[in-house]
Parts: sequence; structure tokens; C-alpha cells
Amino acid sequence: MHTRRFWAARFIGAAIMVLAAGCGSAGGSTALTATAPKPEEPDITVAAIPAVDLAGLYIALNRGLFAQQGLHVTIVKIPSSQAVVTDQLKGQVDISAGSYVAYIAAQAAGARFRILAEASTLAPNTRVLVVTGNSRVATAAELAGRKIGVNGTNSIGTLLISMLLAAHGITPGKVRFITDPGGFPVMPQHLLDGDWSAAFLSEPYITAAGEQYGEQVLADLDQGAALNLPIDGYVATQAWAQQHPKTAAAFTRAIEQGQAIANRDASAVQAAMARYDDLPPQVTAAIAQAGYPVGPVVEAGIQRVAIAMLKFGLLGSQAATAVEQGTLARSMADLAA
Repeated sequence: MHTRRFWAARFIGAAIMVLAAGCGSAGGSTALTATAPKPEEPDITVAAIPAVDLAGLYIALNRGLFAQQGLHVTIVKIPSSQAVVTDQLKGQVDISAGSYVAYIAAQAAGARFRILAEASTLAPNTRVLVVTGNSRVATAAELAGRKIGVNGTNSIGTLLISMLLAAHGITPGKVRFITDPGGFPVMPQHLLDGDWSAAFLSEPYITAAGEQYGEQVLADLDQGAALNLPIDGYVATQAWAQQHPKTAAAFTRAIEQGQAIANRDASAVQAAMARYDDLPPQVTAAIAQAGYPVGPVVEAGIQRVAIAMLKFGLLGSQAATAVEQGTLARSMADLAA
């Protein structure tokens, strides 16, 4: 277990809020790119977890990149991707952004999602387990028989923790995963109150929780079999993508511009988090940043997540053939599938 230096985190509070990117978005031209076809639907809603992993989205919002593509984007912040899958399948959300785990599970159960663009890959200190400053738990091996807080049931958190525990000879069934619908913002308080022995957090909540609650990192989850694992993506239903191909393409172009900026300019990530999570400069300067893929969705990466889900019981045996043959990942990664 090691201690990190943290600063005040005024943003921990409500888990859900709405942001809009209109024609007056700061930081970029508002004119539709001359060669780009006009989107079928210029007003779209994106549901997204409030995390550094989605910096490309918030940079695109911050710099007017969506407006340049003829889009007006409203972002609804959610506690986890599991929280929005049902609404998205009902057509209440156009695009959502979050962990691949929820979408892969839904796809295996019969849903039809398409990954429009990759959002993030695991990087050091971007997904961790934290404990209280006076915790008696000093190693991951000591979590057997204990409660661990996660932001979603059968989520990326449960998958990454299961992979960590397995490396220490502990089966996932020997711990109890507990979920709070408030997600990351409310989890540090539960840990401080003694409701759990450890909690799964992502940035910027890792950095914030240390200063506000004195919590410490027990284990960085970017290790072993999970090293550089694909984490989040921007996802639409197959039906929506087929009905709005120009809108999907416009969204993807803006996201890829945001991703490219995030990769080369750490200050842009910091500025986006400061603006949309109300973070002070001391926090944004300390947050760890994810990897931000640019380019076509890599099927092999989605396959890697699906295989891990099958191994650790986040997918049932009925999905084994589709996972092992790669057809499940292909159905999500290939827009022509």
C-alpha cells in the first residue's frame, strides 16, 4: 500500500448532471466542415461517466469540435454504463460512453450495439483499489472475505479486481462486491464510514478522495493480465447507427480530434476536467491520465475484454462459443458486421 499526495476535491457531490455543447462552444470554429456531409440529426444526447478516461469527449465539447461537425451535443453524466444500457436500448439516449463490460454483456444477451470509437485504455494509476488511511488491509491478498465497493454490478471494476485477486490466488467468490447507485462520487464516504474494506475508483476521484478523505491506494489495477486493457468506448445501438450514419461519422470525427489532443496535450485534459468536473488546478495537475486511442476500433482489444469476462464469470457459458470464435467482439467492433 502506498500514499499519494492529494489536493482538495470540491467536485464530489451529485453523480448526474447535464452539459450542452451548442454553436457558441469555446475554443473552436462553429462552422460545419466544408467537406463533411450534414448530419441527419444535429441534436444528440450522450450519456457518459464523469472520468478522465473520457477526456476526448470533454475536450471535443470544450473546444467546439462537435459544432464544427454540425452537431449540438448534450452530455448527461451517469454513474456507470450499466445505468444507461436499458434506456439506450429504448431509444432514450443516442450515444453512451463507458466501460465495454456492460455493452459486451448486453450484446451476449441479445442486444445489438456498435462501438463508434474507442475512448481509453488502462494506464498506471487510472483505476485503483483504495483503502482508508488507517486500514489494516495492506495487500490485495488480505481482501479475502471482505466487502469491496464498485460503481456498477458486473462492471469493469469487478472484472479488474477479479483479475487482480486471481493473481494473488483468490477467487472472486471469496469477496463481496457492493454497489452504490451514486457511483464514484459517493464511494469514498462509504469507505470512510466502514461500509467496505476497499473501494474501486477511477481518476479524478482517486486524486480527490485522498485529500478529502485521507484514503490510500492499495493496488494499481493496471498490472498483470490487465495491463493496458481497453476500458471505455463510445457506443450506439446498431439501429441508431444505421439510421444516422452521417451523424455517427460526424460524432466520431470530433471524438478522434479530441482524442488526438488528449494524447499530445496533458494541459487540455486538465482544462477539460477542471471545467466539467469543477476541479481546482491543484487536483487537475495531479491526476493520472489514460491512454486515448485514435483510429478504427481494434477488434482484438474488444476480444481481450470478452475473454476476460468469460473467464471470471461476467458472461455465462452460453456466450462461450461466440467469445471463443470472436463473433461477439466482431459484431460490436465492425460497423459492417
